[in-house]
Amino acid sequence: MTNSPRKLGIRAKMTLIFGLAAVALALSPFLRPALAEHYSLTIDPQYQSCLPWTSFFVRYGPVKPKVGMLVVFHDRKIDVIANDRHILVVKYVAGVPGDRVKITRRSIWINGHYWGKRWLMPWVHFEHLHVLHPGQFTIPEGRYLIMGTTPGAYDGRYWGMVPARNIIGQAWPA
Repeated sequence: MTNSPRKLGIRAKMTLIFGLAAVALALSPFLRPALAEHYSLTIDPQYQSCLPWTSFFVRYGPVKPKVGMLVVFHDRKIDVIANDRHILVVKYVAGVPGDRVKITRRSIWINGHYWGKRWLMPWVHFEHLHVLHPGQFTIPEGRYLIMGTTPGAYDGRYWGMVPARNIIGQAWPA
């Protein structure tokens, strides 16, 4: 007899497959919450998205935001039937602490590069926003300017900068 590897018969293969499936099924109540705590697939529910994609793979946890990175953050608290919940949003990091921002009535520039128009200004309601008014400023430590890519994106050019504590993960197009 030679010591060649033995091939599994169909019965042994089926037993192995069903055994692995049974183990996965038995462990799923424990693994699913652990995975959902750190990862998810999400869909942008907006009718007109501010990004070229509508679904994202998300990794929750600490993030060191960099320009061009897609991040997940909550913009502000809302009260939904007596439960405080956050609106989760996915957008690009457009400006980081130390970046210079120039805002005109109709456009926004970051470090001398044109980012986009501000054509929603006539329709924005200011009560709950920290609107970026025309002028120039440097993004302070602990704040990020988060933006979409379309001219009609409702983003940081209207509601201001996002505190670092509100950024809860990183996203990738799915």
